[in-house]
Amino acid sequence: MTPPPETRRVANRILADEAVQLMSRFAHANGGDLIALLVFTGVWTSNTAHLRNERSRYAGLHDIPPDSQRRPISEAALSDLLCIPRDIQDRYVAALVADGVMERRGGGLVVPAAVFTRPEMLAGTNEIYARLVEMLARLRNAGFTVGPDDSPQS
Repeated sequence: MTPPPETRRVANRILADEAVQLMSRFAHANGGDLIALLVFTGVWTSNTAHLRNERSRYAGLHDIPPDSQRRPISEAALSDLLCIPRDIQDRYVAALVADGVMERRGGGLVVPAAVFTRPEMLAGTNEIYARLVEMLARLRNAGFTVGPDDSPQS
């Protein structure tokens, strides 16, 4: 049996390209501020990190985790996660709270479920999904394997 081809570098290039393209696209669509997007994304992904392995709950486009399932992230933990100085982060958090897309709750920050029902957020979810499917196709085309029958080499 022939071992799978080495694909680490090409996989890194593809993933980095997709990350930059997505972040740039969503920053432009949301006022052009990449730091605001990073802070917003850091909060909502942390709020629902405990749900990442859920395969049947909160999986569909309109099956949005309710506020009761969102766990606040402290501002200190967010700063550690994003590697952003607190004085810069604090300005962005204040603006996002003032804009109503983030709340201070339970000793931390939460992006409420209602934010994700907005048409632009639903469209963004669809775009991310489409780009993920495209990225997986690019990875497979480059020789990277994904899935239980074709796991990547270690």
